[in-house]
Order: sequence, then C-alpha cells, then structure tokens
Amino acid sequence: MNNLYLIYGNDYGLIKREIEKITGTIKDVINYDLSISKIDELLDDASCISIFDDKKVLIGENALFLTTNQVNINHDLDYLSNYINDSSHNNIVIFTVISDKLDERKKIVKLLKQNAKVINKSKIDDKNLPDFVINEFKESGYKIDFKTANYFVDYIGKNVDILISEIKKMIIYKENDKDILMQDIKDICSKGFKDNIFELTDGIMKKDYNKVYKCYNDLIIIGEEPIKIIALLANQFLLTYQVKLLNSRGKTISEIADILKVHPYRVKIALEADYLIYELSDVLKKLHNLDFEIKSGKIDKTIGLENFLLHL
Repeated sequence: MNNLYLIYGNDYGLIKREIEKITGTIKDVINYDLSISKIDELLDDASCISIFDDKKVLIGENALFLTTNQVNINHDLDYLSNYINDSSHNNIVIFTVISDKLDERKKIVKLLKQNAKVINKSKIDDKNLPDFVINEFKESGYKIDFKTANYFVDYIGKNVDILISEIKKMIIYKENDKDILMQDIKDICSKGFKDNIFELTDGIMKKDYNKVYKCYNDLIIIGEEPIKIIALLANQFLLTYQVKLLNSRGKTISEIADILKVHPYRVKIALEADYLIYELSDVLKKLHNLDFEIKSGKIDKTIGLENFLLHL
C-alpha cells in the first residue's frame, strides 16, 4: 500500500471518493487546510504514531503551493522534500488540491510525481456518467447494466456528489442481492425526495419560510444528506440567477430556454422567484462558502445548512 498520495482535479466529489477508498477502515484520519496551516504541522503529526490504530491518515487539503496560484503561507518545502525522500514512514499522507493542473516547473511537484501515487480526478463528461455509475457499483461487488445505469443518472441527476450518495444508499439497500434493477432505483431513490426538494426550493424562491422549514424537516426525517440538499439548492439558485440576468438583457423565455438548454416552464418558474439579481448573487456566494466550509471540516453539514436557511 502506498503511503503518499497526491490527488488533484476540478471535481471535489471525485477527490473525496478517492480519499474514502484510500482511508478505508482507518479510524484515525486528520485533516489540515494548507491554505491556513503550515505544512510543518501536518508533517510533524505524520511523524508520530497513532494512538487509535496501527496507522493514521493525514490529509493536506488545498495544497495550492503545488499550483500556479499565489500562496500567502510560507510552507517549509525543504522539510516536505526530506519527508518525501524518506520511504520509512508508516502513516499515510494525502495531498489534495482542486485544480485542473499542477505547476510542473516546481521542484516539489516533480519530486511528488516521482515518489507519490498521483491521481487526477477531472470532472466527468455527462455522457460518461453511466459508465462512472457502473464502475462505482462494480468496485463494491455489484452489477448494473448500461441501460439501468443511464436510467439511474436520468432519475437522480448529474451531480457527482449526489450520485455517489445514492450509490452508497443502494449498496446498503441491496446488501443481499448484488444486481441493481430499475425497480430498485424507484424504490430507494424515493419520489418523496423529489417532491420535497421541489417544495423546498419553491418555498425559498417565494420566501415562504413556514413552507421552507416544513419541507426541510421532512427531508431530514427521511434521512436525506444535507450535502445533497445544498447541491440541489445551488443548482436551482444558479439557474434562477442566469434566467433573471438574461431576462434583464431583453431575452425572451424561449430564447433563455435555448441558451440554458432547459424547458421553458423552468424558465417561467425561475422568473417568478421573489429574488432580485443581486440577492441571488449573494445567496450563491453564501452557498459556495458553505460548501467549502463543510468540505474543509470547518462547520458541521447539518448546522451549516440550517444556518443558511435561517438567514435567507
């Protein structure tokens, strides 16, 4: 097993999935945000034995010093180089960065590529999502044919975070039967979620807060993941923002539908939202910040979502 990894790409959901594969059943997992913490802290920790397990995992998120992005923290790269060159470490270190490219000119990048297992997880094209679903099930010992995988994507949507979440639920649901059928998708990916999320977004767009809290509570009761709810809300707010912006530039409903590749009815509903363009922009920034804070471990996902809804 490798003890040093570098995972990069523009899809956080896929990066997170790779981390889960590496960590497996290891309980002692520690996250460092390298945009605010020095690499010295992570490496000092990596040099100490775990008191909970035979080994631990140190995850260095936002390793921006490996890209062309400007970094405000003075990382001790000599310390990192010495650590990389020493192959006797027992603990696992994983560096991650959300970026399409690494800065190949940097010595530390070259050294990592020579000594670490490097994994590039770029965003999956929509046309390749059914194959992604098939492979995810296959890795867990389950079978799903292409037609059913395609239906799975159509039914759930193209957000990778949500697809992974639903695959995990399906695996639990089908523990004693490894064949995934269309009826299974209808059973486990309940219509209740779709109805409730529609009602939730409708309540938000109309600023009907009694409806918002009722729908949110219903979603939590049926066990839906806050991350999944946040992703779908972000998609809806982005669509509404784009629709209102295009409308302000004189585009008709049919023109907007063609530009955004959505049904004209969705455009009509978005135009009825009780939000101004600057308000939608502000909400999108809040959702982006919320997503980052949850994924970097700065805030609990349920508390973060509830705070977002409370301050709409």
